[in-house]
Amino acid sequence: MRKERGRGGAAANAAAVEPRERLAVKDPDGMHVLGRFFQAMLLNLLKDPHKVREAEGMDLVVAIDPPAHPDSALTLTLRRGGVTLETGIAPGAHLVLRCEPLVLMRLARVPAGLAAMRFLGTREGKDLVGRVRSGELRIKGISRHPLRMMRFSRFLAPSAA
Repeated sequence: MRKERGRGGAAANAAAVEPRERLAVKDPDGMHVLGRFFQAMLLNLLKDPHKVREAEGMDLVVAIDPPAHPDSALTLTLRRGGVTLETGIAPGAHLVLRCEPLVLMRLARVPAGLAAMRFLGTREGKDLVGRVRSGELRIKGISRHPLRMMRFSRFLAPSAA
């Protein structure tokens, strides 16, 4: 039996699966505060059918490596609409974000599209740009995977609702 892939069909399928079913957490007892923050954020994002549709089209592994807190490093794997969250840095990650958790939380608030350009003109946006220029925020793999980074940032961006 073939599933209907129209607008209504995809939205209905996305809404039918609970966010907790789309998010797998490896070793939840060993998860540090940053991992628990991401778990809560991802569960919230996966409630939105538009975010689920974005995730369905991704095949991406993103590692987050806080330099001052290496024990709280984590990896997000997005494949076929599911997200796996695990501690540590998975080998072969497409992107590695190296920054402190506070910078990462600010980065997660950057809107997508043209709203991002307006955001970069704000004080918070200028602060993020300064952190990139100073090396406080580094994104390894962005030159090889710029489209994947754009899709990931669009997935993390707050909904326009």
